[in-house]
Amino acid sequence: MALIPCAACGHKISTEAPACPSCGHPGANVPRGGREGMARIAGTVAGSYISAQMLASIIVGSVAIVSFAAIMIAMILKG
Repeated sequence: MALIPCAACGHKISTEAPACPSCGHPGANVPRGGREGMARIAGTVAGSYISAQMLASIIVGSVAIVSFAAIMIAMILKG
């Protein structure tokens, strides 16, 4: 385990770290290419990095909340 400078902010991070604890930039051991590339692009919104699974969870959760709210509003207006 060696300490290397972060490519984004320059702070020292471990080569084993998945991301920089200071700025969140992915570490050297994060796999590159494939589907992970699109998640990395989508995850750079507002300077934070999120995984594809976390992005999918956020989307599914948002749809569930909006659906529940629509059902509740329909029930209130019907009654």
